[in-house]
Amino acid sequence: MTAHPPSLRHPGQAQMPVSGRRGRGWKSLVPSGLMASSLLRNGYALIANSGLSAVLGLAFWFLAARYCSQEAIGLGGAITATIVNLSNAAQLNFGNLLVRFVPTIGGRAGRLILFAYATSVVASVIVATGFLLVVGAFMPKLGVLTDSAGVIAWFVVTVAIWSVFALQDSALSGLRQSIWVPVSKTIYQVVKITMLVPLALVGLGWEAIALSWTVPVVVFVLAVNLLIFRRLLPKAEPGDLHLLDRRAMARFFGWDYIGSVSMMVAWTATPLIVLNFVGAAESASFFVAWTIFTSLYYVGSSMGLSLLAEGASDSGRLRSLAADAAVMSVLPLLGLVVLMLVFAHPVMSVFGAAYAAEGASILRVFTITSVISAVLSIYLSIARTKGWMRSVAAVEVSLMVLALGAGAVLVPLQGPIGMAHAWLLAMLAVTCGVGVLALVTNRRHSVHDWGMAVAASLKRLSSQFLPFGRPPEPALPVEADLRPILAFTARPDASNWRALAAEPGPEGTSVIYLGDHAADGAVVHETETKAILRSGHDPIAAAYLERMIDNLDLLQADPRFEGLSKVLPSRLAVRRTEGGVDCIETVVEGEDGRALLRNPAQLQSGLVAAGRAATLVHGWTASQRSIDEVWFREWVERPAAQLLHLPGSMMSSARRKQALDIFVAEQRRYWLGRDERLGWCHGDLQLRNLRFARAGGDIVSLASILEWGNARSNAPDGFDACGLAIAMRMTASAEPLGAVVSDLLWVPEWHADERTWLAAGPGDAPHWSDDAGATRAMVSLVWLHQVSERMRHPDPEGIGRLWMASNVDRVLRIVSSNGGSI
Repeated sequence: MTAHPPSLRHPGQAQMPVSGRRGRGWKSLVPSGLMASSLLRNGYALIANSGLSAVLGLAFWFLAARYCSQEAIGLGGAITATIVNLSNAAQLNFGNLLVRFVPTIGGRAGRLILFAYATSVVASVIVATGFLLVVGAFMPKLGVLTDSAGVIAWFVVTVAIWSVFALQDSALSGLRQSIWVPVSKTIYQVVKITMLVPLALVGLGWEAIALSWTVPVVVFVLAVNLLIFRRLLPKAEPGDLHLLDRRAMARFFGWDYIGSVSMMVAWTATPLIVLNFVGAAESASFFVAWTIFTSLYYVGSSMGLSLLAEGASDSGRLRSLAADAAVMSVLPLLGLVVLMLVFAHPVMSVFGAAYAAEGASILRVFTITSVISAVLSIYLSIARTKGWMRSVAAVEVSLMVLALGAGAVLVPLQGPIGMAHAWLLAMLAVTCGVGVLALVTNRRHSVHDWGMAVAASLKRLSSQFLPFGRPPEPALPVEADLRPILAFTARPDASNWRALAAEPGPEGTSVIYLGDHAADGAVVHETETKAILRSGHDPIAAAYLERMIDNLDLLQADPRFEGLSKVLPSRLAVRRTEGGVDCIETVVEGEDGRALLRNPAQLQSGLVAAGRAATLVHGWTASQRSIDEVWFREWVERPAAQLLHLPGSMMSSARRKQALDIFVAEQRRYWLGRDERLGWCHGDLQLRNLRFARAGGDIVSLASILEWGNARSNAPDGFDACGLAIAMRMTASAEPLGAVVSDLLWVPEWHADERTWLAAGPGDAPHWSDDAGATRAMVSLVWLHQVSERMRHPDPEGIGRLWMASNVDRVLRIVSSNGGSI
């Protein structure tokens, strides 16, 4: 036992967020899961920017109508629209390129942003100058732009600055700091409105609108880019030079530009086709509905931009991120569909009775179309992240051709609503085509995997708003309940210990951090954690604690583990009652392993140390044995039998039995009769059970290993390392156990960084991780024991249909289709 255990501050709830917890103040109104997700935070920031810009834009034109003449409004509006359109053309689609590549190139992001700015500025000057040379011949009313050298210079410079003004939003999105977009744009809109009235009152005409629209841009370009380059850009690292793939950027730029130009043509030509076929009067209601649709379109495209930035930054989590993006963009739009089916007529009546007659039906069709467009936007973001740029161009060119072609046919037959039908048909046709292509080109279980990802996202969303979806937090014991167990510690200072924090432990146990409370008047000060109380008050939890106590006693008594004793927790007291087991341990040295996730280099160092420790634990106790029926029954047949009768499983009993029979037969074929070194394993090796000490720089060493309740003395070599590798893939991808195991059964290959600690140990002999059959067998064995242990005791979240489908049925489907054959 350690005479004076080390002290550390307890991990705190901030490091281990609970799904349902909310913040303080105004943050309490927003679910913590939404606040914590940079995908949703940035996506909704962009959506909010679109909404606020639309509202404040309407306010601007409302004031313009009161203080400016109709001629000034018409000319000023045409000039500002020209500036925006010329700038859009001169940006050369650098916006998507910044969102895609800024997250991946580290400290070189600043150079890419500056290159995009410079290229767009040069293109803007060329485009604006060319426009001024021909404007008198094609648009004589805009000839005022060439009246003087000052106006010409103002126009050219404004187009160039506007390009930077637009691209800086993409830079913020690529830096995953989109929250600054609505902040800067809202302040800009307010300043623009504030400038309009004084300029109009001094007698300016179209100049009042143009100057109030463009002059504030200079200030906001300077302010936002100071923020970007001084505060938000990541620091340059030595390896950043190798992250800049110019060929990939060129390929992305070329195909994406084709697609973007196609969509620009489609958006521009749509109202012109309606105007050409039905005339100005009959097309008025269509233009209003079309404007509303473009706002709804930005819901999906904004979330798609956020997904592109997050997916590029962390491609391993792309499936989980895409599911969250789809759910959180499609659900609000589905709600709008329901509202518009009922209230479309009153909404259009705001613009006048004439607009409501046909405009209500057009708006309903466009609202339904916005849902499909959101799904397609998510796919386009996935394609851009993965580099499927030909697919991106094909989708957007197809949308243009189908929408405009069908519109040219349907508008003469149906009137303005024909164009709404054309966009709905185009979106449906392209989305269905993408779905069919995915079915043909991907393995047949991919649809099931994506379905599970969406279902998991829906469950996470429901847990934020529905009280029955949140796991209950362990209650802190009061002083009277703690006093009896603290008396068993024989520590003179234990009487001052109080419960500081609590979190769920393995198999239904509770983990309670104990420490001193110092009272100062009415204020209570929490100090360092001095000990940890593990409680189990049901048969399964109590049995886990008993196994943990027995295993630690065996390990500490075994002379072969003399060098391991320092990484094992020391027990201060154990109390057994009819209701369960309580065990107090000293605080172990080191930092929670989950803290290493913030530093990839330290994480890799820590995993190597953990893999080496697992190899040593096994190696010190291992002996060569031939796998016999007794071992096979204990390790495979008994846990597999627990999966035969699963409540809530969506597989039929017959199909589940067939899949389990195949699974057991494949395991038997691999294991039975093999000569294996069998020894001790931890049984649940993952970051939350590891503590590390910093050895300087990015080097960390293993300080302690916790939670030995699932340790076993006859495990095959590599069982712990494989479990840790699976746990790390789950952490990196945010995917459930079943998804990670399914991927490994389909493609039994380990990444290069995983190999460095999977085989961490002495010897140069061929390792199991180098063999596909051995990898499948070991992954399957780890999966079997993890799900059977979970079945033994549901945690507070429970075991429902989704958990079964995601983690059990998913793998059994792979096995039954021979996808996981050994």
